[in-house]
Amino acid sequence: MNTRALIGPACMLWILQSTAVSAEEPARDHVHHTELGMNLGVMIWNDVDRDIVRPGATLSARLGYDLEYVVPQLEFGLRWSGVDLESLNATLGRNTLRSIFFALGARFQVPNKSRITPYADALFDMNWWNFRETTIACGVWYCDSVNTYRFSPGFRGRLGMLIGVAKLVDIEVGFGAGFSFQGDFFERNRSWLEPFVGFTYSFRSPEAYSLRP
Repeated sequence: MNTRALIGPACMLWILQSTAVSAEEPARDHVHHTELGMNLGVMIWNDVDRDIVRPGATLSARLGYDLEYVVPQLEFGLRWSGVDLESLNATLGRNTLRSIFFALGARFQVPNKSRITPYADALFDMNWWNFRETTIACGVWYCDSVNTYRFSPGFRGRLGMLIGVAKLVDIEVGFGAGFSFQGDFFERNRSWLEPFVGFTYSFRSPEAYSLRP
């Protein structure tokens, strides 16, 4: 009997079976875990004079608890947008529209067998806005001028993807839109668009991602 003729097909069969098992192995052996993320976005206002209201920036930190398909989350962040009033009145000059915000919401994601996880975020914002408005605050020995922030609620939505680059780290890229009600600050409702990048760090065992580097 020609043993080489038997060994060849047997090895090929073993390779095919091993490949089939590996292909069916999930990229993520999912376990519930806490995650921390940071995003940096470009804020582009809708329905404004772009010679006066310039594109701004958003910097935010996110804390979530991953339940596989849903991630309840809290978010805290800052916004800045340049406002150039020189064209209206030379004495007004250039100023900055600022916002401090706190958000509650959830991420809805689609775990799969690849390194890329698509998701959608829905967030309710509690915004505090400031533009040129100050007030005098006094301590025991002195008084000083401080910025006055006014409250305005709103909401945001984001579509993006997590791209696994390490066992515990994902890079984020996506596009979002925000909306602020009139509240105590704006004269009418305002909205903006916001492309962004960021990263997410997961607090869990590195072995949970079996096929990651």
